[in-house]
Amino acid sequence: MVKIINIVPGSIAAELGIQAGDQLLSINGHEINDRLDYRFYQADEELEVLIRQSDAEVLFEIEKDADEDLGLELEEMKLMSCGNNCVFCFVYQNPKGMRKALYFKDEDYRYSFLYGHYVTMTTLKQKDLDRIVEQRLSPLYISVHATDLEVRKFLLGIKRDDHLLEKIRFLTQNGIELHAQIVLVPEVNDGRVFDRTVEDLKRFFPGIRSVAVVPVGITRHRHHLTPLRIHTREELMNEIEHVERLRRQCRQELGVNFIYLADEFFIKSGQPIPEAGYYDAFYQIENGVGEFRDMIDRFNEIKSSFPRRLARPLKLTWITGTLAYQTLLKYIVNPLNQIENLEIDLIPVVNHFYGPAIEVSGLLVAEDIYRQIKDRALGKAVFLPPRVLNEDGLFLDDWTVDDLERKLGKKCHVYQEEIEDIVDVMNAVASTELKQGA
Repeated sequence: MVKIINIVPGSIAAELGIQAGDQLLSINGHEINDRLDYRFYQADEELEVLIRQSDAEVLFEIEKDADEDLGLELEEMKLMSCGNNCVFCFVYQNPKGMRKALYFKDEDYRYSFLYGHYVTMTTLKQKDLDRIVEQRLSPLYISVHATDLEVRKFLLGIKRDDHLLEKIRFLTQNGIELHAQIVLVPEVNDGRVFDRTVEDLKRFFPGIRSVAVVPVGITRHRHHLTPLRIHTREELMNEIEHVERLRRQCRQELGVNFIYLADEFFIKSGQPIPEAGYYDAFYQIENGVGEFRDMIDRFNEIKSSFPRRLARPLKLTWITGTLAYQTLLKYIVNPLNQIENLEIDLIPVVNHFYGPAIEVSGLLVAEDIYRQIKDRALGKAVFLPPRVLNEDGLFLDDWTVDDLERKLGKKCHVYQEEIEDIVDVMNAVASTELKQGA
């Protein structure tokens, strides 16, 4: 049973008199618990839809085209919580006093399908696996970390065998595509443990389409937690070489690279960002795997359209985390600064909130940004990186963009995932300046 929150005007549901506030109970005898159930079971051409209206249950018999939606908008799905205690879980590394939502650990295969969230599958029952197959919830994104049972139990903080490989076998044999993630922890799941994990996962190709490797992130808020450390630069370089050997084997055996290192490995070790061919189809770009290469290549495609000169001087400030600074400066900002009358000041903000080991832009808080740029000449506008805001427009420390603008006295723009957006914003700011000058 799920609550109906809106009816699409002119839809079948509107014609039948179904209203917001009614409850959808079942379709063709199948209980409806969320939007995915609704989407799957309403695809038939002949439907029996059971609706609860006030205290009465009404059965609607409907004939429609297979691709025609009933027009019901349902309430948001409630996230399933995670029962693991992963030793590197970021929730445990949050400081006290943050908003409640930041302490919630999600483990929901539905959101893995919808939004690319990573799930460990530790709590999946056979009924869940059957639903995934029946409703074709593919692809899914899974956190593996290790297939060695004892190491996996340690990393996930569980005490039992969760039968990971059996679940993978069932899903892949039934046509579900999986993308795996390994958070690599020095001296825990690297070396022989890592090699075994790759070998075990490789057996399921092409069901498992890709394996992303991400270095562990450690904040300064790990009091009383399992001692962990981040990779040294030398270790990162060694991992790049080691994984490349495994990739060569994969290319020979599978015809694809199969294993893909996150951008952090290359940036933190001072190695060049690989060319696009390294990433094949960029399967896990949202996980920071190939994100910089994609941004650089898309920027190079559009930079020939930039003007050679602005009509009047324009200075802008661009905020980034320390990880992205050198790459953005070399490939994006320096070329933009070749435009006459344009000056972009790229400022790397150190993350004091979580600790300087956290270098990604998406985990910057507004107060760190404010304190580190407030005394600088900021120009006409400040560009903020993507992902610094949640869906409610809040930074991790609960500031809003309006709060930051008010304190800085400058307009702040949060540019989105597409690098083209920052060029659009630059042009918009320039146009505003020209109009004001006229």
